Amino acid sequence: MPYRFSPEEYLNMALCYSDAGEIMLRAQQLYEERYGRVVNIRTILGAVQRFRESGSFQPRAESGRPRHPVRLEEDVLDFFQRHPVASTVDAARMFGVSQYYVWRLLRNEGLHPFHFTRVQELLPQDYAPRVEFCRWLLRNRSYNVLWTDECTFTREGIFNVHNAHYWCDYNPRVIRPDHFQHRISVNVWAGLLNGHLLGPVFLDRLNTETYMELLQRDLPELLLNVPVWSRRYMYFMHDGAPAHFSLRVRAYLDEAFQGRWIGRGSVIRWPPRSPDLTPMDFHVWGRAKDLVYGNDGHTIRTVEQLRARIVSAFDVMSSEPEVLSAVRRHCIERARQCVRQQGRHVQHLM
Repeated sequence: MPYRFSPEEYLNMALCYSDAGEIMLRAQQLYEERYGRVVNIRTILGAVQRFRESGSFQPRAESGRPRHPVRLEEDVLDFFQRHPVASTVDAARMFGVSQYYVWRLLRNEGLHPFHFTRVQELLPQDYAPRVEFCRWLLRNRSYNVLWTDECTFTREGIFNVHNAHYWCDYNPRVIRPDHFQHRISVNVWAGLLNGHLLGPVFLDRLNTETYMELLQRDLPELLLNVPVWSRRYMYFMHDGAPAHFSLRVRAYLDEAFQGRWIGRGSVIRWPPRSPDLTPMDFHVWGRAKDLVYGNDGHTIRTVEQLRARIVSAFDVMSSEPEVLSAVRRHCIERARQCVRQQGRHVQHLM
């Protein structure tokens, strides 16, 4: 017969749990040091949970009946059906039960907490241009599209506090610098053509002068590394940024590409607010920032360090041709989904 602890012993377990900073492994070690008795972690956890739920350490008598009536379970499940964004804490407070009970009920019913997908806001008038462009892309998918875009990198990088952990058997109180007095930022242009990554090209700022210089000087040099057959039938794409829409830029593109460019003011219009349709947004920049910042992105101190990391990241991505080729197929699938969704968001479906 398993050993039954007394209420005083359960209280000592709870006190050890509190003194250990609510770290279960340390609570187990602390109890063994103080009282010379080995105790299972689940025993300590059960004592703490019973006290939080009922104010008593005494285990409930086994009756063979469910702890909560079936009607209560149905009410909790109905609550989440009507309020799918509610939390387990909200439900526990509303129905007067423990959060653990709500969580276990949802899990047993096969319900899981899924994260939202962040998307660009679309206006009703955006749907038709998105469908029109995607249909053009699907009709002409045998042609090469040079997808281009600009992005700003800073020393702060990307840091999600919910996904960052420091594993230890006690709280080491680690810190991570986040807001810096000395700000560093770098503007980068890049392109993707049929599995070939072009760039990075660093821009001091994006305006008509710097963009024209990029188109006339940097782009022809970058295209020398691309097979002739890819360049011959190439469509040049850029979004609707103000520098892209200037008269000089549009006149140059009309002459250089002769109706084979995509953007605002072209015969092939780029739909506004559509970063989800270009592989530069849904692949290149995310992959580049993962490589640039990694686990120690906060150690970037100078512009030179940031630029060096960006160049290194593009070297890594260029060495992954099978991934870049798959991105083109993925872009076609996004276009299909956009047509099926009548121009609405597609990120959450991919």
